[in-house]
Order: sequence, then structure tokens, then C-alpha cells
Amino acid sequence: MWSRIKPKKMYLNIFMYSCIAVSLLTLVFTVFLSQQFAKSAMDETDKSNQVKINQIVKTSEFTLQKLRQFALRIYSDQSIALWINMGKDEYSPLTLDKAATSVRGFMSSEPFIRGIYLINFNIDQIYTSESSIYTTKDFYDQTMLDYIKNQKTPYLQYVNHEVGGESFLALVVPASGPNQNFQGFVAILFSKPLLNENMLQISADDPNKIYIEGKNKEFILGNTDPALTQALMEIDKSAADQGWKWNFGNETWSIQSERFPVEGWNIYHMAPISLWQAKVAKIRIQIIGSSIFLLLALLLYLFWQSYRSLKPLSDLVSQIRSKLGKEHAILQASNAGNEMAWIHSGFHSLVEKIEQLDSSIKSSKALVKDDFLRQWILNSKSSKPIEEFIRNQTQILETGSFRMAVIRLESYGRFEEQFDFASRKLLRFALGNIMVEVLSNHGFVAETVDFGSDHIVALISLSTSEEEMALAIGAMDDVKVQISRWLKLEVHAAISSVLDVEENLQIIYNQLYELTLMGFINHEDRVFTSDDLERYERGKDSDLDEALLKQVIQSVQLKNDKALEGYLDHLTLHMQELSYQECKLQLTHIIYSIMKSFKNYKTFQGMKSIHSFLEQFATLGEVKAWLYQVMLQTIEQNRKKNASSRKDEVAAEMIEYVRNHLHNPMLSVDDIAAHVSMSVNYARQIFKDQFNCSLSDYITDQRIEHVIKLLTTTDWTVADITEQSGFQTKSTFFAAFKRATGMTPNQYRMGKT
Repeated sequence: MWSRIKPKKMYLNIFMYSCIAVSLLTLVFTVFLSQQFAKSAMDETDKSNQVKINQIVKTSEFTLQKLRQFALRIYSDQSIALWINMGKDEYSPLTLDKAATSVRGFMSSEPFIRGIYLINFNIDQIYTSESSIYTTKDFYDQTMLDYIKNQKTPYLQYVNHEVGGESFLALVVPASGPNQNFQGFVAILFSKPLLNENMLQISADDPNKIYIEGKNKEFILGNTDPALTQALMEIDKSAADQGWKWNFGNETWSIQSERFPVEGWNIYHMAPISLWQAKVAKIRIQIIGSSIFLLLALLLYLFWQSYRSLKPLSDLVSQIRSKLGKEHAILQASNAGNEMAWIHSGFHSLVEKIEQLDSSIKSSKALVKDDFLRQWILNSKSSKPIEEFIRNQTQILETGSFRMAVIRLESYGRFEEQFDFASRKLLRFALGNIMVEVLSNHGFVAETVDFGSDHIVALISLSTSEEEMALAIGAMDDVKVQISRWLKLEVHAAISSVLDVEENLQIIYNQLYELTLMGFINHEDRVFTSDDLERYERGKDSDLDEALLKQVIQSVQLKNDKALEGYLDHLTLHMQELSYQECKLQLTHIIYSIMKSFKNYKTFQGMKSIHSFLEQFATLGEVKAWLYQVMLQTIEQNRKKNASSRKDEVAAEMIEYVRNHLHNPMLSVDDIAAHVSMSVNYARQIFKDQFNCSLSDYITDQRIEHVIKLLTTTDWTVADITEQSGFQTKSTFFAAFKRATGMTPNQYRMGKT
């Protein structure tokens, strides 16, 4: 059934599978994205609400504390205090008039206040902010008098209070100290609507609700309606987390809660989930619509790409079928309808014919030429038959002189791991062909020789140009570029000076090969010449600094990664003047010594395996970077094994805290100990053990160093510097500075300028 539906053309077949894959991926991605968005939106909403409720708590606590202080100011007013403490024998209408004037002043200065009662039980009078005087019997707010008489909770605590059908937040201030008989009181009524609007930041168009619950589960403040308020009062909220969901009526609420630390009230921020769900649903529809549009665009693009890129392959298959004929073996195979099978079969047939043609064309003369060139390079002297053959069969000696060039593959160890023997041979053959073609484009005739390892040797005829050396170097640079472009391989190159037939080519060949290894040492990416050989002569007697190697190992043992990097740089600095073999030998010794010091015998099996391992690196810098990372891993492993690592971290954390709070004159050892969650004595002991210095002395020393820095780098006054350096007094600062430097600050500044 599927074979009948499945398209025969490859581009249609691939397009169909691509459509299925893209559609499934788009569907999964759309569902995942919408779900993640919904979850993220809900989390962000809860987080935003929690931030808001925390801010409301801070603002409310600040406002309530300010109102409490304002109430104390009312009580402490001389006129009011005199009236509420006055006895019957001291009664004076003038005193009441002064108290009334003060009450009116306080009423006008604080908008939250809706009423003030001055209560004096001694004279059985109550004065209200409405300029009315009552006795305790005819006072209209008997509830307040009962509250004051039966008060069991501490004064200066906010309580709910209703009078005249309106609810207020009340605060009572007694006229005498605790544990005494109170006879005079100041009672203040605060407007709940104003507190809701200004303190809780509640607006009429806000769908969210705020509910503040008192210690006795009573409603204090908020914008919840009576039904919602009653339901909230009845549910058990003690087991609820800080954020929870609650169903009431036809709505589900997302509730965030917090506690007033001073008042002991609980505040609940309630957000209707239906509003959030409507917004999320709208965005989900937009995501799905965008995904559908994107899917259609992708399918259209896939069809166009399949038609443009793969239809020519279907046309090619038709041509291959006609060329191979109806009796080809693939027609009897099970995959006769597979276009890729026809392409593979056609390509295989083409390769076979090319190999047959190549074998028939390649004569014994070419093999003899390669062999003679190889002998000429490897022998110290060329024989007459070889010389005559090269003169007659090549153009190398056409001008009587020539040059030798060597290109070497970078990181040959990785090259061997990546390609098998046949592939390596084919790539070296391609290297030689590219080299000959590029040199020919630059006007040089060349013959290449493959020695079966990591390099190719070329013998290059001289040109007639006066700038022949510069042209030859430019041609070799182009060889490197073209090899990198076409074969994706990086090579190093070296070229000799002018040679003649009498030269000892074996020595020249060895020198040029050594020159191609210089890129490993000094990271230079250029064509090396015979003039660069002087570098090797300078570095021949440069031995490895064993003392510095010990410092590298000690820095690992001491877990000092900063010192490690510096020591490693100094240890390898002289290697830039060494030959490749000497450099590789010293690197092998370094790696072996480090692995032996830390008993790491699993990575390498002796020096021979290290020597082979180094062939994977292209430059000395790569080896150094790898070695640095290995030692950092060793440091990290040792840190985990070291039981005292926690003390190191705590000491470092204390130093960082001191530096960040150095300007604070109130900085103390107690603060530092609290920051690291330790007792003061233990914090002192850890710091003393780690740095052999007391924590107090360290703070003083750091402040003195900061003062010295400001004295020498700024033109600030000594008074400004004293303030910025955390000293509590000038005398303390001058004494500490004189003790540390032997001079006054001005003397020190003058001496440094």
C-alpha cells in the first residue's frame, strides 16, 4: 500500500518526508512553547505579586510607624498633655482652649486622621476634634471607652473601631507610663479608605484584591467585598504556603501572603486567574497562528529547494539508466526503483573505468622518475645516471639551479586518527598535485616527492625574474592557502635558497623539514627560509629550568592557580628558541614529571606515549593551554579532597567583605562573623590561622593602604580622605597613620610629590 502511495521521484519523496518531519517538529514545538509560556507567565505573575506585596508590607510598616510617632507627638504636646493629666482642682477653660488649638493643628497636618479624642477620667470629660465636650456618660463613642477600660493588649497597637456605622483604624496613647493607673488618654481614628488608597496603593480599577487580617482573624484593611471577606475569615489559612490557589464562587484566585513583622497582621494579595488565562489564551492563539504561517513558509521553501537541488539528480538518474542499459545488474536488485542506488552504481562504474584508464596510462617511466628524485634527495651525492635522467626527463635543472621546498601537515597525529591509510595516501597525492599546479600558475616548474609520512618535498626550477625569491615565497604562501581552501588541511612550509646539482640535498632536506616545525614553537604562520636556521643555533644549549618546574608543581600543590599560570609561562618561554625535537623532549619531561608528582599514571604509559601524544598539537601554545587545564583540574580535585577548603573559602569571603565595607566606620569583627555565619571567636581564629594576622589589624592595614592610595592619586583634602576610609574620628585616623608610616598624612603626601 505504502509503495503505491510513495512518490517515485526522489525530490518528491524527500519533500514528502521533510513535510512530515517539519510538521511534527512544529506541532511539538508549538505545544511546548505555549505550555512553557503559560507556566512562565504564571510564575512571573506570582513573582510580581509577591514583590508587590513585599513592597506594600514595607510601605505599610513605614506609614504605620510614622502614624504611631505622630500619635506620640500629639500626646507629648504641652497643651494636650496638661489638659489630659489635669485634676478637678486644676481645671481651667484656658487650658482646654490651648489643647483644642493644638488638636486642630494636628488634624490639619495629617490627612489620615478622621478624629481625635482627648479623654480625662479625672475630670470626667472628653474633648473631640469636632470641638465638642462630653462626659463619659453622654459620650457617643461608648465602645472606645469600653475598649480603654477593658484594655488587655499593649497600648500603641492599632485596632479596628466602628463608630456611627463607619469603620476606622484606632490608636490609643495613654497619658502615663506602664503598670500605672491610666486616667488620661489620646485616642486617634484613622481613615481606612485613605489608608487603602495611599498606604496599600489600591485603585478602583484594579481587579486584584488585598486583604489584611488581624491577630484575631478580623478584617483590618483591604478592598475585598463583604462576601469575599467573610469567606476569607472562615477558611483555615494556617497550613497554606506563601503562594497558593483558592476557589471561591466562579473564580479561582492566586494568593500571595506575607506577614507584618511589627503589627503581627497577615496580608493576602489575591489575583483572579481568569483574567490571566484570557490573556494567555490570546497569546496562545497568536503563537499557533504564527506557527502555522511559519510551517507553510517552510513547506514552500522545502519544495522549492527539493525541486531546485534534487530534481537534477532525478534527471541524472534517467541519463545513467540509458547509459548503463536495460540489462544492468541493478535492475534485478530489490532497490531497482531507488534513484540513489542508480547514482551509486553509475559512480562506481565511472570510478572503475577511470582507474583502468589511469593504470593503462601510467607507465614505468613515471615510477622510475619518482624513485630517482627520491634517491637524489636522500643521497649525499647524486650519481651521474640520476643527474642525466633528471636533466632529460624534467625541467628542474633547465637554468642550472633550483630550490627545494617542504610542506608539512599540521597536527599529523590527529590527521592519522581521522583518516585511514588509503585516505592519507590519496590526500598526500592531492597535496602534491595542488602544489605543482599553484607553482605553475606562478611561473615555476616543479616536481613533487611523497615520502609517505607527514610532508611533501618539491624541487622547483628557478625563474628568470630578479625578484625570484620573493616570488617563490609568495607562490608557497599561495600553496598553503589553496590547500586550506580545497582540502581543509593546514600546512607549514619552508623553502631553501638557490641550490645547484652539487649540493648535499640530504642536509638541505633535513633543515627544511626542521624549519616547517618552527610554527609549532613560535606560532608563526608564514613560509620559512634558510635564514631562519640561525634561531636553532641560539637555543641549542637552553636547558630546562628544573627549579622553575618544581615551582610549577608546588603552585598546583598549594592550589595557587594565578601563580601556576605565571610559572608555566616562564617555564616554556625559552622553548621558542629551541629546535622542534628539543622542545618536544623538554615538554615530554615536564608532562612526565607533573604526572608522576600527582601519581597520575592512567593518562600516559611512560614517556613514549607522551611523546606520541604531543604530535596531536599544532603549536606550543596549544600544549601549554592543555597542560594548564590539566593542572587546574588537579587543583580542583585536590580542593575537593582537602578538608580545610572551607576555611580557605571563609577567609576569602571575609577579605572580600572587608574590602566592600572598608568605608563604613561601623565595620566590626561582629559584622564580619555574622556575614560568614560563624561565632566571633571562630572567625578570628580562622583568619589568624590563614593569614597570620588578626582580623582587626587587617581592617586597619587595609584602611591605611586605601588612605595612601588616595593621598598619592587624588587631590582630596585629608578630612575627605578620613571620611572615605572608614575611620570614626580624625584622632583615630591620625594616630593609626602615624603608627603605620611614621608621618602625618600631609607629610606623606608632600614626600611622594
